[in-house]
Amino acid sequence: MIVGLGVVGGHLLELLSRMPSLSSIVAADMNEDYGIRKTNNAILGAMHQGFYPRIRFRRTNLHDMDGTAQTIREEEPDVIFNGATLQSWWVIGLLPDDVHRKLLDAGFGPWLPMHLTLTHKLMKAVRKSGVKTKVVSIPYPDAVNPILGKVGLAPTVGAGNFDLIVPRVRKVVSDKLKVPIRSVSLFMVGHHFHQVSLRVNGNMGGAPYYLKILVDNRDVTRRFELDKLLSEVAKLAIPEGTERQSITAASAAKNVLAILNDTGELTHAPGPAGLPGGYPIRLSAEGPEVVLPEELSLSDAIRINEEAQKFDGIERIRDDGTVVMTERSVKIMREMLGYDCPEFGIEESERRGRELASLYKGFADKYKVEKPIYI
Repeated sequence: MIVGLGVVGGHLLELLSRMPSLSSIVAADMNEDYGIRKTNNAILGAMHQGFYPRIRFRRTNLHDMDGTAQTIREEEPDVIFNGATLQSWWVIGLLPDDVHRKLLDAGFGPWLPMHLTLTHKLMKAVRKSGVKTKVVSIPYPDAVNPILGKVGLAPTVGAGNFDLIVPRVRKVVSDKLKVPIRSVSLFMVGHHFHQVSLRVNGNMGGAPYYLKILVDNRDVTRRFELDKLLSEVAKLAIPEGTERQSITAASAAKNVLAILNDTGELTHAPGPAGLPGGYPIRLSAEGPEVVLPEELSLSDAIRINEEAQKFDGIERIRDDGTVVMTERSVKIMREMLGYDCPEFGIEESERRGRELASLYKGFADKYKVEKPIYI
């Protein structure tokens, strides 16, 4: 079941419609006309390639938790993909570049209410439905998943974000050492912040991370100066904006299929089992298992990501799921948007999200930014 047929969800629908191992797909979105069109488009495109997927559309409004729970109960999906958010990540990228960069200095953490709200409602609907399903969720899983994990509602695993760095590192190492890409494997621990900093600044931004590089299972890490290597990774030319989201959809498809096909695949993902940031994992029908090299403990890996999340504007996540923002992040958001939120609890998320959306709209209007699409 694909919930949210936006940029990533739409790409994912197209990818999965061409997978002969899938018996059926439920496409779900709040916008019925749009959703039906996207569903028909996926079916027709797949037919051209000799696939005849069973895809049906269900209008789903995540604000209606009872209705969502009923839909889940009726469909009994093995895996749910969640791409629904109050405001997509790329919306602030419509601002003039200098303004956008100033806003990015606050980190992505202040925008958490946009991404937490609907994921929270979906996970409550899943619980209410009584259906034993796995959830692959992409709205800021580095932070959303651990927040919801504090109240027993964490999605199974995330996708995209930090996971987008991994294939890029493998390709650059392959090119440098002149070995096949499939021979290169990694153990990497990192955060959403790293992916953004690589894209915007061309480096890891000073935030801690862990990286071990293997070629045919031989450790070759010492052959590289890691910060320099990752700066070269940042130069790997890929499309800008929403056009590159096909890669995020591929990350999600990988995780969905690993669960559905019970492959026990060794991969990387953000937010596995409610952990902060991203980790190397083994993913199967049972869910994710963090797999680390002997020299790195799980507590050390978590500590790396808890420190890195501060660079994304998140000071800490309390045991009840309350998010405490960094002073720097709060100051920038207050000065630029008039948004003053030093901390917020899970149940405040929707109110904070609506407040932030309204303030951002007024801010963006000053720069004649086109009205964004709020899902």
